[in-house]
Parts: sequence; structure tokens; C-alpha cells
Amino acid sequence: MNRTAAKAPRAGARSRLAPTAFALAAVLAFTVATSARADVTFANSDSVYLVGEFVDPVCLFQHNMHGASAKQCAMVRGRVEQGMGFLDIRRRQFFTVVGQNHWQDPRAGFLDALGETLVIKARVWNRDGAAAIMVNSVYPLESQPLAAYAWWPWRFEWSVVAGCAILALLYLLALTRWRTALGGSGRFERGRAALFLAGLAVVLVALNGPLHDLSDAYLFSTHMIQHLLLSQVFPPLFLLGLPRWLARRVTAWPPIRRPWRFLSGIPIGFAIYTLVFTLWHVPALYDLMMRVHGFHIAMHLMVMASAILMWWPVAGGAAVEKPLGAPAQILYLAVIGIPMMPIAALITFAAQPLYEWYALAPRAFASLSALEDQRLGGLIMWVPGTLFWVLPITVIYFRYAGSGSHSNDTLVIPTVS
Repeated sequence: MNRTAAKAPRAGARSRLAPTAFALAAVLAFTVATSARADVTFANSDSVYLVGEFVDPVCLFQHNMHGASAKQCAMVRGRVEQGMGFLDIRRRQFFTVVGQNHWQDPRAGFLDALGETLVIKARVWNRDGAAAIMVNSVYPLESQPLAAYAWWPWRFEWSVVAGCAILALLYLLALTRWRTALGGSGRFERGRAALFLAGLAVVLVALNGPLHDLSDAYLFSTHMIQHLLLSQVFPPLFLLGLPRWLARRVTAWPPIRRPWRFLSGIPIGFAIYTLVFTLWHVPALYDLMMRVHGFHIAMHLMVMASAILMWWPVAGGAAVEKPLGAPAQILYLAVIGIPMMPIAALITFAAQPLYEWYALAPRAFASLSALEDQRLGGLIMWVPGTLFWVLPITVIYFRYAGSGSHSNDTLVIPTVS
């Protein structure tokens, strides 16, 4: 009798701790899953392209001179012999020039190049937080050769792969081993599991391989595709993949219940997503995001999290405390795409590149200039990004019209035995 009484509190404790552990682990895994490096690492140090200018370290650091104004400073007798550097103006990174095989006369070559924006091909060494280069080739910005991009093999970010794997494991444990402790009932829902895992696959595709590398190093247009995948495709798959009993249990957890109810409500979730989406495209913040790895991680997290809040009233189904009827869901989805249109129009019809990061990017494709790439990205945001909302609206309409019911769980995914 005493042994039974002693076991009961431990079982109850496990029941109470299970949702807490699951929620904390899920948040941690979600953060790790989106922590892909924002910049392309120097994987092949013999073919690195840097965009910037040669600088005299004394003139740069002591007198804050670079560009055309620094040329006279560097002409002081003996200055060049004391050392030269290269300032990468895209990454705001300084490299010490430790060697070159481009000019026969290093002093004359560097002095002629001072004050000009150039593209260089160099070999890079990193040590103790410092970076040095050996210059192999120098090109004017307007006549740079095409950057050599290898489509295969893919370069995977271990943090993204590990994060998605952890999140998938937690999800499968919640639907199997932890199901009773979390209050689940019924059989394993294969349809929902397939949707959830498909959402993680979208994250893997968006943050690994060619789409990730081209987005971060070369093309604004591919970055827009990445953005649409993370904000429009991943969130509904993620939410529809959660069984309703699990979604209710997690969102009813006392520490997050009230904040979640407020943030995911209408119009708060929609307003937060719109604000994040708008700030994400302000040129100064965009260029900062591309240069600073931590800021890029934060922006990806903000975009994905705000998109989940925005999708919750539609894809949360029966787990939503104040659910919308099908007509209200259709109206809500129709309004969501409106703020995207003026931003896409401004980007598409801009007379010059808005983002320094891509304006100075090495050209990966001969037929696509920086301005044309930007316009293509604006059109991707404008046309596919806006037309995307027709798909869920159509699904809701035909389910509502065909069933003749007023069910609030419009996007329910049937359980597959």
C-alpha cells in the first residue's frame, strides 16, 4: 500500500513535467534548427571573391581614411612598404594582405588600385580571430568574371540538420511514448506526422544547399524564395502536423497560456507578422542582417515565429480558443497578402539596387545584373507570394461548401490508420 502511494506522486510528477519538458525542448530545438550561418564560409580558400578596396592600415585606423581620400595619405614615402590591407565593404571586414602574385611591382600596383572598388580573388587564412589574404587576381567591379558556383555537393549546416532531427524526435516521442502522459488519445496520426515532417523538410531545403548559399552570397531573388518557404509553406505544415490534443496541451501550459492567447489573437498575430515582414526589407536592416550572423539568426526566428502566430487562427483548428468560421478564415487569408503588395512594388520598380549586399555581390549568372535580380525578387514576392493565399482559401471554401457544416476546424487533416 505504501509502495503504491509512493509511486502515485512520481507518476503525477511525470505527467506534469512531460508537457513542460516537451515545450522547453521544442523551443530549444526550434532555435537550433534556424541557426544556419548567414554568411558563406571560406570553404574553398583558393576561389574566394571579396568586394572592396585596398587600404593603408595607418590611413584607415589612425586617420579614418579610405576611398579616394586615402590615396594621398598612402603616397607618403615608405607607407606601402609597411603593409597593405583590404577592406571588404560587403562584410565590413578587414584583411591583412600577406602576399600577392598579381602585380610585378607591389608598391605601384597597390597605389594604382587605392580608392577604387574592386573585386579580388584571393586565398584566405583565418587565425585567432584575424584574417589575412594572398591576392591572386584583381578586377574592376564592372568587369568582374562570373563567380564559380558548384551546385554539388550540397553544403549542409550541421546545426540545421541536428535541430530538425531533435525536433522530429521530440515530436515522434510525444505521439508515441509520451502520448498518455501528455493526455493524448486515439491512434498514431500518420497524416499529421507526414505534414509535420514535411514542414521540417522545408526548413532543411531552405537553410541548406544551393538555396541557402545563393541567397546569402549572390542573389536577392533566391533569398525571396527562401523567405516565402519559411513564412508561407513551413508554418501551416508545422501547425497542421500538430495533433489538436498536443497543440491544446502545449498552448495551455500556464507560463505561455496568456502570452500565447494575446499574441496569436486577431489582429495581433497579423500585425506582428506585417511589422516583422516590413522591417525585414528596410535596406539598412537588411544589409546589417546579411553582414552579422547573429542578427540574421534573429531575423529568421522572428519571421518564422511571427508567421506561426499569423497562421494560428486558421491552421490551429480546434486548438484555437476563439476559432473563426470558414467565411471569416477566407476573409482573414485574403487580407494577409495585402501588405506584401506595396513592399513588392517598391522593390520591383526601384530605379537602382536597394541593398548594398547584393549590389556588390559577385555575379553568379551573366544574364542577371544586380538590378534585374532585385526586380525578379520583387516579382517573386508579388506574384507567387500573393497568389499563394488562393490555395488555402480554395481549400477552405470547397470544404465548407461541400460539407454544408459550420465546423471551425476547416483545415483538419484526417487521421490515417
